[in-house]
Amino acid sequence: MQITLYNISMDKRVIRTKENIKTAFMQLMLESNLDKITVSEITNKAKVNRSTFYLHYSDVSAVIVDIEREFAERISVCIEKFDITDIYGSICRMFTQLSDALENNRLAKRYLIYSTDAVSVTNRLKLVLVERTAEALAEEFPTLNTEKLTYPLTFAAAGIIETYVRWVKNEDKSPVSLGELIKEVSVYTENIISRITAEN
Repeated sequence: MQITLYNISMDKRVIRTKENIKTAFMQLMLESNLDKITVSEITNKAKVNRSTFYLHYSDVSAVIVDIEREFAERISVCIEKFDITDIYGSICRMFTQLSDALENNRLAKRYLIYSTDAVSVTNRLKLVLVERTAEALAEEFPTLNTEKLTYPLTFAAAGIIETYVRWVKNEDKSPVSLGELIKEVSVYTENIISRITAEN
């Protein structure tokens, strides 16, 4: 029993340390360019020593990969049930869940929206959306030529994500509410999906 409690305690400490390192990195990313961020700066901001950093990450790039993985997991949860028969409902759920996730972690939101070096995260977001939508289309239309899906779905995913990111950046000044944005994006997406499935 003591071994189990010790392991749980260690796991929590590892999670907390890694969170501190990732938080420090994101804070630095908002203040500086990626190529100027060093392990020393991260450890100073995270209040950990270098040996602790290297216990969890091999270098700065490994921290980025871990942040991207974490974002990808959250994103996957938001869009894993993309329903081709309910585009509006799917986009509404996705945008609402993304908004809630970002509101619950204001630093992650600022990093994703304002850091010029966070492009790889939004690219991952688009990729996950393309994959989930392709899976949903394949289930709904088994005879659909999946090789033809890549380009129109990439176009649609880029539009959906970039539109959302732009709206979040201008949320306070936007003349369009989130609900209105969802309606507009849904109409465009439905048109693209209709074109894709028309030949089926």
